[in-house]
Amino acid sequence: MSFSYDISLQVRHPDADPNDIVRGVGLPVKRSWAAGEPRSTPRGTALSGHRDASYCAFDLGAGDDGELAERLRAIVATLVPKQDFLLGLRATGGSINLFITWTVGERGEMFDCSLLSGLARLGIDLGIEPVRAD
Repeated sequence: MSFSYDISLQVRHPDADPNDIVRGVGLPVKRSWAAGEPRSTPRGTALSGHRDASYCAFDLGAGDDGELAERLRAIVATLVPKQDFLLGLRATGGSINLFITWTVGERGEMFDCSLLSGLARLGIDLGIEPVRAD
């Protein structure tokens, strides 16, 4: 096995309506909430306090093909038409992150400057969390 990965796009904003974020991003949302809503677990169990920001998570797929960079290039291409919307979220206090959970395998991956600059042009940060395969 080369390695496997899961990718999500996470958008946080101090007060944007999550429905507007979903429409603007144009992808199916996995989980979302609005700033000020009561906190709860993913299964709906109530927690103390309220959400301090709006949040949307979009599941962008998974793979065990060792082709993470290629998948990220495809995601960047999909999001290019949304660039103005994404940059507008950042300009008004939001953050956008491609979050990767990476199960370590026999080799790594190269993220070339073209891919990284594409993410930067969209205002998207990159987060990677390695997980050991047991």
